[in-house]
Amino acid sequence: MSPSTSPRVTIAVPVYNSASTLERALRSALRQSLSDIEILVLDDGSTDDGAAIVERLAAQDGRIRLIRAAANAGKPAAMNRMADEARGEWFAVLDADDAYADDRLESLLHAATRHGTEIAADNITYVDGGADAVVGTAFPLGQADRVVGIDDFWAHSDPHAEFDFGILKPVIRRDFLQRHGLRYFDTALSEDFYYLMKAFQAGGKAVLAGRATYFWTMPFGPVSRAWTGTGNGAWRYDYRQALQANRHFLADAKASGDDRTMAMLTIRERQYHVMKHYLDAQRAASEGRWARSLATIAAHPSTYGLLLKRITGRLRRVVSPPPPPPPAAAHPRLRA
Repeated sequence: MSPSTSPRVTIAVPVYNSASTLERALRSALRQSLSDIEILVLDDGSTDDGAAIVERLAAQDGRIRLIRAAANAGKPAAMNRMADEARGEWFAVLDADDAYADDRLESLLHAATRHGTEIAADNITYVDGGADAVVGTAFPLGQADRVVGIDDFWAHSDPHAEFDFGILKPVIRRDFLQRHGLRYFDTALSEDFYYLMKAFQAGGKAVLAGRATYFWTMPFGPVSRAWTGTGNGAWRYDYRQALQANRHFLADAKASGDDRTMAMLTIRERQYHVMKHYLDAQRAASEGRWARSLATIAAHPSTYGLLLKRITGRLRRVVSPPPPPPPAAAHPRLRA
């Protein structure tokens, strides 16, 4: 299919060493019921054969365009470059290890038009890549679409919670992004959270759809007990980087006298510290350094609550596994 000169949606796909899942992601974009799209794929210095997969699919469908970065610069730089090259009325993201339900874009744009919002996002289906199985959703299925703003954003900004607005995968009007100069911040962690924060602070409203039409591959599978092998693989989340980003925005809020943002980011900084210590302990345990793991937990009592939450969450999934998703959002499987 040939690309439109002014497509309804630009889908931005940042890629780094994700050849094992990339074709599934791109085919889910190509299958969209809304066909007036362009798909920009930025290969961020990968060392696998992902670029060859993109070239093969692009030869079959002209809506795909491959952009090669000279060297690995991280997802924020990739997203900003694709935003600069986008031609669509709307700008969407699709991570290379994730997938869309076939009608995702059409349904989100209908919802945004119906509610008059600049942003549309949806419930998220959690996928355990190692088990190739759906293991839950961000929030319970069956909820009605609702319009959310900055107050809702702050109310759902706990990185310890099972659902944090930072994991939403929004579709945003490109003229809104341009009008407010919205960019991804140059950090390799929590970039989606701060991107949405700035969008809501600029007065943006989002419709949050109850249907779970974005399939998000979890970094660590609760069923398979395995880390994802795409991107940077295990331990992709370095909360030291997140702390750097948070301090940047905290300084901005202080300089502008934005007390509300200062208060919320101060809370988030404490939460990042907990996550840093928790993951340090988790990594030590995975490497068989149990004494080091236990010592790290013991030295940081703030991690106890998070540890308990993770243990009870795992037990709950074992005792009460999630129901399968409805047929309209069937899981695009990794393996046939």
